[in-house]
Amino acid sequence: MRTIHLIGNAHIDPVWLWRYQEGCQETRATFRSALDRMEEFPEFVFTCAGAAAYRWVEETDPSMFAEIRQRVSEGRWVIVGGWWVQPDCNAPSGESFARHGLYGQRYFLSRFGRRATTGYNVDSFGHSAMMPQILKNAGLDSYVMMRPDALENPDMPSGTFRWESPDGSEVITHRIRGAYAIWDRLAGRIDELADALTDREPETMGFYGVGNHGGGPTIAQLEEIRELRDSLEGVELLHSSPPVFFDSVRRYADQLQVWRSEMQHHASGCYSARSDVKRANRRCEARLYTAELWNCVASRTVGTPPAGQAIARAWENVMFNHFHDIMGGCSIHEAYADVHEGYGESLAIASREENRALQSIAGSVDTRGEGIPVIVFNPHPFPATVPFEIEVEREPKAGYLHGVGIEDGEGHPVPFQPGRVSSVRNPPADIMSSRRVRLCFVADLPAVGYRTYRVLPGAEEPAVGVSAAPSEILPFPRAGHYATSMDGRRTLAAENDRLRMEIDGRTGWMSRLYDKAAGAEVLSGPGAVPVVLEDRSDTWSHGVFAFREEAGRFSD
Repeated sequence: MRTIHLIGNAHIDPVWLWRYQEGCQETRATFRSALDRMEEFPEFVFTCAGAAAYRWVEETDPSMFAEIRQRVSEGRWVIVGGWWVQPDCNAPSGESFARHGLYGQRYFLSRFGRRATTGYNVDSFGHSAMMPQILKNAGLDSYVMMRPDALENPDMPSGTFRWESPDGSEVITHRIRGAYAIWDRLAGRIDELADALTDREPETMGFYGVGNHGGGPTIAQLEEIRELRDSLEGVELLHSSPPVFFDSVRRYADQLQVWRSEMQHHASGCYSARSDVKRANRRCEARLYTAELWNCVASRTVGTPPAGQAIARAWENVMFNHFHDIMGGCSIHEAYADVHEGYGESLAIASREENRALQSIAGSVDTRGEGIPVIVFNPHPFPATVPFEIEVEREPKAGYLHGVGIEDGEGHPVPFQPGRVSSVRNPPADIMSSRRVRLCFVADLPAVGYRTYRVLPGAEEPAVGVSAAPSEILPFPRAGHYATSMDGRRTLAAENDRLRMEIDGRTGWMSRLYDKAAGAEVLSGPGAVPVVLEDRSDTWSHGVFAFREEAGRFSD
């Protein structure tokens, strides 16, 4: 007997052509509808992913949430996904995916007494090759996806296969045929699914229910399924769920194809849209990592209260903004005001918690001695040599930078360079009278640790490395040096042991790139010249995988 596992679901976009407030309401209405259908059709099983959606209902309608918990315990409401939302599966960091698994599964376990076992990202725009490892470590042994479809990547297996990441982790994966929801033509879609069944793949999933703006399975669809159950010879129509489907497939999993690569490409245009959102996301990811790291260190070393709840709240904002239509830049403009408010809250939490931790740690450091102690922290798990800037008060009667020096923890002098003081508007005149001075130096730091430096009263002459003439003040650090070319135009040159690069100061183009190791000029003409590319596609750039048609270029 061949089987079509019918998956009653409602793909809900919490943000897309609407803001999150409407997404919250659509979620509540959809969940109410699913519960009502369960009363009317005892055979009906509902599948839904995304901890954020459940959290909305828990906070706004506790009585309905209690009904959902009862249906989950009966096995008729099936939790899948195990993540906070269905995110974009390319742009977030690896740490972000780990947080989805941590906070999503923790939420489901605390509210329903169980974790999800099936990963579920049916509308995400592509999938990193390392996803099987991330899924397995989150307790998810199977995966449902849809994009790219068979036309976008015909090399991928259709239907059900085994997906293996480079580290050897494997999850049984199902690529949805057709769509993640059936609005109409239910009988025709079921016939198409039945025709795709083979002896090698005798089971598949058919997803039905009104989606995107929610809705879920309708009375008409459930009645039609009842009528169709006996109409397909040799094919069973089973009200089911993804975990039940994958449990059945494991009987013949060794016969399935193995895919050992990423799953791309779909909606390539989304990865260049809304750069402000992608930049804010990466900033939040980095700040939250640093804040939590130092809070853990402070908690273990000096006993400061842990910041777990605050950090979790900040991560929930970031994870929600990972939703594929948000991160992909294809939601309406008004929705992004809400997005940035969420990022702002997360950054504020990260800033406060990081400061609380660093102040606690710094307060336990013995800084007795001459001068102003400066404790520089390194959050990276490896030693780092990095530029560092600090502003200090200089002696009232001292000349510009006179009487200032820097030493490291072993008493060795550290070369430094002046920078523009934040409070000075009109350098170089004002900087001479300012009581504050910005010092820029290179700090040599241990992994996940700190080093104490001292700003000391020094000699009357500037320390080694200082360029004291105000007209020569440059931001620190500098990547090479400024030079003047033969034609009198200002040229920026940067070089290291391998390359020398020159930028034309008038056009901003690369005028030279010299490979010292090969003894060769890399460019035959100007490089990095801005061009205008023809792109008549929409935000997603459906069916477009490269942008090479040049519509014009800038001239000098």
